[in-house]
Amino acid sequence: MEFYQLEAFVMVVSQRSFSRAADMLYLSQPTVSAHVKSLENTLGTALFDRGKGEIMLTPAGETLYRYACDMLDLRKKTICEISEKKVSAEVLTMAASSVPCQYFLPGAIARFEKKIPTATVCLKQENSRRVCESVFNYQYPLGVVGERHNLPRLAYVPLMEDILVAAIPNREEYKSVLARKELSVEDLTEFRLLLREPGSGTRSLLEKELQRVGVGLGRFRISIYESQETIKQAVRQGLGVTVISRFVVEDYEQFGLLSTRPLRGLELARRFSLVYHDKRVLSNAGRELRRFLISFFTAEEEK
Repeated sequence: MEFYQLEAFVMVVSQRSFSRAADMLYLSQPTVSAHVKSLENTLGTALFDRGKGEIMLTPAGETLYRYACDMLDLRKKTICEISEKKVSAEVLTMAASSVPCQYFLPGAIARFEKKIPTATVCLKQENSRRVCESVFNYQYPLGVVGERHNLPRLAYVPLMEDILVAAIPNREEYKSVLARKELSVEDLTEFRLLLREPGSGTRSLLEKELQRVGVGLGRFRISIYESQETIKQAVRQGLGVTVISRFVVEDYEQFGLLSTRPLRGLELARRFSLVYHDKRVLSNAGRELRRFLISFFTAEEEK
């Protein structure tokens, strides 16, 4: 196997297109296809399932992708260390679930880029399950999630504590629950419950706690939203109540756009965690970012 073959293969996977991979590598599409075909001939197996309309990896392709990312990252690290550059110019893309992506990480990343001006960090928002799967499959070097998923070789480092609260519209029709200092699960059944999609760490924690106290989601009238911000607006407009991170709604509560209450009998505290693949070789910038995020949020917790 040659590095140029691995580079072509990894770029096709990341771009999900032979033509876009060719554009990124400044090569012709036939050249990229030939590199991948040569790699398949060397390994004696197909790396892509070409019978489907989209780029799909075979099991052998999934295995090679993880190792190919490692080999290319290790090459980059070796070149950096030999040339005595601590952190070379690099664009890092990391994934995060909605709450850290929108509320925690932008400020931390701004501080990191000020400290390491040669590094640029891009954020990709996914739900917790997809972030963990993407880090496991080497799509991203780092992720931040509100729920840990049991996948091999993933390492988690706690960053920030959070708690879920009930968010309620400041409207006349909700005055019965607004009059209470804390709410029960039964109180929530009186109104429509606005939830994130399955796979969301927020929803998963709520479901686990409801199950623990013997309450199923069938007890509620539910509407599903794929955005925390949309849920906030929906609650503000009186469409229903939700159970959501306190960080997400603290600005709306300060301006009197909605109110929050703790939920009695449910353990809704959680920690957001940094996740990475413990076998993946990170670039110098990737290692610096991992170290920075851990120290940054440790200091924030101690304040």
